[in-house]
Amino acid sequence: MKILITGANGQVGTALVKTLHDHNVIPLTKEECDLKNINQIKYIMDQHKPDLIINSAAYTNVDQAEKEKDTAFLINYNAPKVMAEKALELKIPFIHFSTDYVFDGMRKRSYVETDHTNPLSIYGQSKLAGEKAIQEIGGQFYIFRTSWV
Repeated sequence: MKILITGANGQVGTALVKTLHDHNVIPLTKEECDLKNINQIKYIMDQHKPDLIINSAAYTNVDQAEKEKDTAFLINYNAPKVMAEKALELKIPFIHFSTDYVFDGMRKRSYVETDHTNPLSIYGQSKLAGEKAIQEIGGQFYIFRTSWV
């Protein structure tokens, strides 16, 4: 199976590349695939024609996202949206890593998938926008919300 992994040099991406070593893994770092460049993402997906796309990349600087809203949304919303569109076009699964920052943190218990979202930061808003875009596009997708890796 040919698996394309974005964010391959991040913490999650590195673990995925090591774990999936029995497959034909295409590990992409931000230097190899600039997630701010939608045309580059499309080109890379078309060039590799993977059987599975895993997006472990993200704009994760929570505080800086308040100052760099456009960049946060390019990486956390636009890029996953394009990947989901490509996955649908290629008829392949798409796995996307999101965050618990889509919630406001006010619950005294653990959150579940169906809980109301209420992001308090640009980072959380951008990640939630990415989730919603993926869901609207449809196809076979999985969204994992992590709280601490």
